[in-house]
Amino acid sequence: MSPADPKLPLFQDADETVAAIHQGEVDAVVVMRALEGPQIILLQGAEEPYRVLVERMSDGALTADPHGVILYVNDRLCEQTGYPSAGLVGRSLPSLFEGGPPNLVPEVTVEASLLRNTGEAMPVAVWSRPISIANSTATLVRLTDLSIHRRAEQIAAAERFARSVLEQANEAVVVLSPDGHITHASLRAEQLARQPPVGCTFSEAFQLEAQATEEAETLARFSSESLDALLATRPFHGVEVKLRGEANAKFTFLLSAGPLIDENKTNVGSIVTLTDITERKRAEEAQTTLVAELNHRVKNILAIVQSVAAQTMRSSVSLENFADAFTGRLKALATAHDILTQTRWIGIGLGELLGAVLAPYRSPAEGRISISGPPILLPAHAVVPLSMVLHEMTTNAAKYGALSTRQGRIEITWQVTGGIEKSIELVWLERGGRKVKAAAPTGFGTKLIDHVISHDLDGNTKLDFDPDGVRWTIAIPLRGLAGGGAAASGAATA
Repeated sequence: MSPADPKLPLFQDADETVAAIHQGEVDAVVVMRALEGPQIILLQGAEEPYRVLVERMSDGALTADPHGVILYVNDRLCEQTGYPSAGLVGRSLPSLFEGGPPNLVPEVTVEASLLRNTGEAMPVAVWSRPISIANSTATLVRLTDLSIHRRAEQIAAAERFARSVLEQANEAVVVLSPDGHITHASLRAEQLARQPPVGCTFSEAFQLEAQATEEAETLARFSSESLDALLATRPFHGVEVKLRGEANAKFTFLLSAGPLIDENKTNVGSIVTLTDITERKRAEEAQTTLVAELNHRVKNILAIVQSVAAQTMRSSVSLENFADAFTGRLKALATAHDILTQTRWIGIGLGELLGAVLAPYRSPAEGRISISGPPILLPAHAVVPLSMVLHEMTTNAAKYGALSTRQGRIEITWQVTGGIEKSIELVWLERGGRKVKAAAPTGFGTKLIDHVISHDLDGNTKLDFDPDGVRWTIAIPLRGLAGGGAAASGAATA
């Protein structure tokens, strides 16, 4: 027994006493109380020394008297708090906890925050029960470190969160460890991989075919091993790649990689994404084609306008005459392009085109212009030249032919003729206009009609000067309307 000197302050010899207890030199302690006087605390249990039981605990443990003064602590509690035993024995139990003492209920576990000597708080589970030591009562308190448990819960929660994110991802997403092995993969990534991806290196699961970009060529120069390490350690953004294999050959992806950093700012791997840009690439290619086609059409229109302007100027006797003729021809061009815009450059029926060109001269009440024939779908590239031809024929009729008198009439008919080499034969017949004389000198309008039909549509024209009115016969082979031909489109009769 090692009594404490009653003349010394309470716990002045705590260091020596605790050391003696740990070394097994004593099995009881005499504690001085201001009111009760000296008390002897026995440390000997029924079967083995109390100190041996407490020291064997993996949790922190202490013994407190009925007043909450700490009488004894084990080594594990010293580790948890960072204090030596002398810094704990003699302190009040509530002083160990942040925010005040926990509400201790015998043999019920409660949670609290144990203060460390660094000022930080450690989450602990506190369990207590009363014990009898000699003729006195005390309380055994056990403190279980919850920080590891909390950390495990946080890791599990982070794992569940990561999995839920990957499950919702529409793109191929994989998580790489620092050595380049896949630890997580989204459903899309599993579909694209050559084998189950988790546990494989990136290069084993996804074999890349780099595209012709500087950064992609850099990737292509690395071996599989160095590529895996590169993706796990170096950020990449938007490298265009394809995956080998017939199943993935039609897809194009953007490869991106970014580091994964933990709370200690340590690189613990990377996230690699393969973003499907197949539709975007198709849209870009379509846009490139449309821009090239638009550029070609604009150049063609400018060439037509330039040619029409030059020819109209040479055939005009005055500035006013030039202005009228040139303006009319530009309107014909505009009409053709309006039609194509409305049909989204798919084409238009021959009857519909005739109706649009002749609309200013048609009156349902008068019935001066009749249009009839089977449905013929004109492809987009044939609409502009044929619109110019019909404009010239209408202009001639308005100036010199059937539309220059009130009694004049125009009958327009067409049919598909021939055997294997089919053609469209259109007849423009004028009646009731001015008397037609013998063939007059050929003007620019007639030359324009012949030129467009022969060069742009690979056809031919025939102009007959009947006394009752002119007769135009235009033959256009269906091969000259590449993509056109007889189809159920366009008005059969107008």
